[in-house]
Amino acid sequence: MRRFLIALSASLSLFAAPKDLSSFNAKFVQTITDDNGKTIRYSGELWAAKPQNALWVYHKPIRKSVYVNAQKVTVIEPAIEQVTLRTLDNEIDFLAIVQKAQPLGEGRYAATLKGQKYTVTFKNDVLASISYTDGFDNNVVILFNDQKQNKPIEPSRFKPLVPADYDILKG
Repeated sequence: MRRFLIALSASLSLFAAPKDLSSFNAKFVQTITDDNGKTIRYSGELWAAKPQNALWVYHKPIRKSVYVNAQKVTVIEPAIEQVTLRTLDNEIDFLAIVQKAQPLGEGRYAATLKGQKYTVTFKNDVLASISYTDGFDNNVVILFNDQKQNKPIEPSRFKPLVPADYDILKG
């Protein structure tokens, strides 16, 4: 009986991994492949923390920062000196995806958020990837490395610093 309880506890902890993620920081590579096989690859770093804060900093091929705070998204693009402000309607609520994920087996989980289906993968209880098909039928895969889970993230990191001379677009 004791062995059964230990095995049950271990298996439950594997399935609980997405629910226990309160903060996350990692480097990422995001690959977008269209239906013709053309691929675009972005890289950068992500910070995310409950309740609904995320900062995606893209380094290559272009530099931009995407701040998600509650229902607001701020995109800062230094190359064109532009800031775009919009609501969360079409953006990825990173931690909500992970929290809603249901186990498929072998570290794979499925989540549906706002009608969009995602596959979330954990390796050794560490978030490894998120993949989905976007609204343009592109396959999107985000691979994470150098991950830090449930470590404190300074709240000020999620506050966008908008340069005064940048154009501001509201969408």
